[in-house]
Amino acid sequence: MCQKAFISDADSALANLVWRGIENESGAKSIISSQEQISFSSPKAAGAHGSRKLLIFLYNITEEPAMRNIALTAGVSRDGANLKTFALHYLITPVTGNDKDDHALLETIIHILLATPSIYANEKNSVGLMVKMDSLSLDELRKLWIALGTPLRLSVSLTASSAQPEHDSQAQVTSSIVAPEKAEPDTKNVTQLYQAVLKTFAEQSDGWKNRNMVVKQWLLQDFKKNTNMTVEEMFTTLNNLGDKLEQHCPTTQFVKPLNLLAGYYKHQLDQLKGMHKVSHNQAENLETINIWIKDVETLVEALGPLD
Repeated sequence: MCQKAFISDADSALANLVWRGIENESGAKSIISSQEQISFSSPKAAGAHGSRKLLIFLYNITEEPAMRNIALTAGVSRDGANLKTFALHYLITPVTGNDKDDHALLETIIHILLATPSIYANEKNSVGLMVKMDSLSLDELRKLWIALGTPLRLSVSLTASSAQPEHDSQAQVTSSIVAPEKAEPDTKNVTQLYQAVLKTFAEQSDGWKNRNMVVKQWLLQDFKKNTNMTVEEMFTTLNNLGDKLEQHCPTTQFVKPLNLLAGYYKHQLDQLKGMHKVSHNQAENLETINIWIKDVETLVEALGPLD
């Protein structure tokens, strides 16, 4: 993603993601017949574009100073890292003129977003976008629509922020697996594996907390159902593992929860594979989840010699 064109790149990535998802759903495809019916206009200007059926409106850009100091991964330039300091806030609004079609279209888009943790501006670009739905209060929604100068409409608010390039960052740690014939593990490599697993889970759990209440509750319950642990318990367990690694203490007790985490990622993989059709971006997400699974399983293997 070119830094000078990061807004237009994000616009294109979101529009392509939404359109590919709509193409795969016959019901939604009957409402929107072409990508040209997706516009980046504001909801207030919707009446001036009679052929438009869906609006992806960028209403705010914020800086994310907390992301500035994230260490650069292999193959990522300093200019590319600067993208991590911005978040783009979008409002996705159906304007079909039919309430039933609006609801159906928005339902399809929600499923698309839930099934797509990250997207890429183009196939050659390793720096992608993390997309999450925002949980805005009624008062925040009211103020937003007042600022837009139009009555409140059914819509989804989401935030798109730059994601770490999965292949470069994960390759760095997964390529450093401890050889089984070594008597002593490479502590640095085990730490890299652990940090990769912790980073993935922290970003995912933080994303869940920022979803709307209904989606958040479903995700948290689904996680507990598949791991028999709450998100907080898993996060605490991973932090405790980090402490034990620093102190060079036994880590056998962490193998079971790590295997449960890998099992949950496999559950996510099965859900995504179970979709009627898998778009190009969703296929990339399949590869990303496979990397998550490999990281956890490799960490479990690497922990063995520590005890």
